[in-house]
Amino acid sequence: MSRSHFSADELTAFWRTVMDPDGIGPSRKVAMELAAFTGEPIEQVERKMQSAWSDFNDLWHTAHVDTADEKSVANFYRDQFVEAYELAHWHAGETFGSFPLNYAKAALHAKRLGLRRALDFGAGIGSGSIALSVAGCEVYSADVANELLRFVGHRLEGRGIAAHLLDLGIGQLPPKGYFDLITCFDVLEHVPDQLAKIRELTTYLRPGGYLFVNFYDDPIGEDHAMHVSGAGDWLRLTRKTSLLPLWDSFDGFLQVLQYKPYGRLINFAASIKDRAQGFSANRGK
Repeated sequence: MSRSHFSADELTAFWRTVMDPDGIGPSRKVAMELAAFTGEPIEQVERKMQSAWSDFNDLWHTAHVDTADEKSVANFYRDQFVEAYELAHWHAGETFGSFPLNYAKAALHAKRLGLRRALDFGAGIGSGSIALSVAGCEVYSADVANELLRFVGHRLEGRGIAAHLLDLGIGQLPPKGYFDLITCFDVLEHVPDQLAKIRELTTYLRPGGYLFVNFYDDPIGEDHAMHVSGAGDWLRLTRKTSLLPLWDSFDGFLQVLQYKPYGRLINFAASIKDRAQGFSANRGK
């Protein structure tokens, strides 16, 4: 993979084409898409977007989820739709005053490398699926939240993009060994066993395929109570898989890993060297 990174201006311009293709404002555009899907007045949607951060946290606290049980966690996300408003506010750049650009980075890398088959794992409201489609990929959108997944289909259809929806909640799984890249952003911290999940994702990649992912060292706390696990030293975690880190493509906000059929052996040897040198992900390469 190329050493070069995309500039902030390139990433922002690309993300605007994803979120605001009509030039009416990213927040307004996604609110219109939500309103068309739910049948609510757009003003009501915009109010829900404003309060969604606290509403979503409140919903979690009243749900009494068993955070050690993947099924219990999945059931929480299954039928709720509050998250859609929270993600819309965030993807439009309103939550933190800037756009989340990891999907833009993955999509532009895919375009540069000519990658064509993409899996958006944990698709949310489909902004990443749109980004990857704009970059020329055939995209499968997978999520456990069925109402959000229906909205993903609505957004893709509205953009003239073929929708390949995978409802993980009813056992629909991606095809094995099929994808050139998988994006998995802001997902792993919501599952109890991160190692098992990235091993599962590896099975969906073709040899040489890429996993674009972001790890949190630790759960975030009360403002993100639904973050149920942390990766700790993510390098030590991934050394137990067949995914090799591509250090030149890291930028501090995402990790790029490549699947190699003999990657587990390479990682085992590398883990011995890591320990001998006292090297960890938190210290850098």
